[in-house]
Amino acid sequence: MKPNNEESNQKEIKQKKGRPRLKKNLRQLRHGSYSIALTVIVVVAVLIVNLIAGQIPSQYTQIDLSGQQLSVLTDTTKELVEGLTEDVTIYYILEDSNRDETVSRLLDRYNDLSSHLTVVEKDPVLYPQFTSQYTDETLTDNSVIIVCGDNSKVISYDDMYEYEFSYTYYSYTTSGFDAEGQITSAIAALTSDDLPKLYTLTGHNELELTDTLTTSIEKENIEVEELNLVTSDAVPDDADCLLICSPTSDISEAEAQKIINYLRRGGSAIIITDYVTTELTNLNTVLDYYGTELVDGIVIEGNSNYYVQVPYYLVPDINSTDVSSDLSGGSAYVLLTAAQGIVTTDDARDTLSISSVLTTSDNSYSKVDVQNMTTYEEEDDDIDGPFDIGVLITETVELTDELLEETSSVDEDVDLVSWLDELEVEEETETETEAADEEAEDETEAAEDGTEAEETTETEDAAEDAAETEEESESETEAEETTEAETKIAVFTSSTLVNDSANSMVPGGNYQLFVNTLSWACDQESSVSVPSKSVSVEYLTLTSASISFWSIIAIAIIPGGLLIIGLGIWLSRRKR
Repeated sequence: MKPNNEESNQKEIKQKKGRPRLKKNLRQLRHGSYSIALTVIVVVAVLIVNLIAGQIPSQYTQIDLSGQQLSVLTDTTKELVEGLTEDVTIYYILEDSNRDETVSRLLDRYNDLSSHLTVVEKDPVLYPQFTSQYTDETLTDNSVIIVCGDNSKVISYDDMYEYEFSYTYYSYTTSGFDAEGQITSAIAALTSDDLPKLYTLTGHNELELTDTLTTSIEKENIEVEELNLVTSDAVPDDADCLLICSPTSDISEAEAQKIINYLRRGGSAIIITDYVTTELTNLNTVLDYYGTELVDGIVIEGNSNYYVQVPYYLVPDINSTDVSSDLSGGSAYVLLTAAQGIVTTDDARDTLSISSVLTTSDNSYSKVDVQNMTTYEEEDDDIDGPFDIGVLITETVELTDELLEETSSVDEDVDLVSWLDELEVEEETETETEAADEEAEDETEAAEDGTEAEETTETEDAAEDAAETEEESESETEAEETTEAETKIAVFTSSTLVNDSANSMVPGGNYQLFVNTLSWACDQESSVSVPSKSVSVEYLTLTSASISFWSIIAIAIIPGGLLIIGLGIWLSRRKR
């Protein structure tokens, strides 16, 4: 019996010793289960958060804190893409190791704007033949191909950046980022049914447009083609605008007739002139026909708030017009050098509407004897201002069969002055005829009113009502058959409007005004041009008066004020 008791006691002792260990193991198991469950919950939560975050537009998850905001889309792009009704695909060509993060973030933001736009990455290593469907060129990484239906446009990575030559380091440096401008312009072009066309007149030593300005025009999706009116019978029918840019020799009388015929049919033109010693008689005749003429000499500013450096580097007032409303009110500057004044002629037609875009100050004057100029001071022969140096001219015309027939033929041996005199006589006759017709109508109406007062029978009243209805019907039919058009002309008197150096001195102001004017002339309701984002130093434009003011502040007033304050502090401490 005794051995059994000892065995049972030993078992009880072992059981008692094992219970704490079992409890400890169970406690550890319980804690381990909790840890595993918590870990699983955290992992699942992280996955869910990542999935949700992946659906958030990149503009909220990828914040561009740079001063240039290179990957932030403008309102112009947002309005265009959000309004898409056709599907557009942007193929992003790159190997992931060569990714340009700025371009990549920009494309992510395009992708978030509309369900009609999709960005698809294509690795040229995995898809070596893909780009050959759209171009024969070998595309570098980070280039894009934009496709809409059967149409496509390729934007090379090199075209997304702008470069300028540094004479300090004798090398090219990156000056601007233009990826958004190129992509937005391409989308607008591919989804547009009809693109405007600009013809530039040649054959008179005209100024060629700079590459920078040409790029800006192309971003407006305006096609550019040269036009020689000596060999062409007329300005082409598909011309939306004719550009005459600073000719140094005169156009012929036949060319002038072709230009006037084009404008009389409701055409548009931008005419940029420069002061030249040769007479541009026929070109000036075109301007005269549309109610404007150039003042002799060049404009000199007597108000230092209206020029920089020298008095003929003009910084004029920008008036609010259809082409300059976004530049007026001191929000931007335009710089024109050696400009000529524009004045309205005394015999300008009443049908012409002439509005000022750029105006000099009341202290300006035109220096007549430019070749022998020895002083900027006003002399006796000089002409007092103020002057317009940029104007818009409009005229509503009725495209009658007679007018279309008149403007379809050109006489190569035309006497321009005599021809214009005949036009003026015809226009005066038409005006007199219209006035006579109106007077006759008034008399007829008065007579009819008297007759109606005497008539008493219902039969006669019914007959008159029928006659009036027939006349109204005929009038409505004639009105429907007559088509109206609007002639649009912009005149600027200095080619620095389209000069890169002048444009950089008033950061983008000159080119913005020119592109606005071109869009207005081509009847583009809204611009899709997105300016390049500068990554270089921008110039601060100050007029001569501003430079003098701030020089006095910096050199005299601030040091003088600090000196007075210091002296006061020293005296107060000395008294203590």
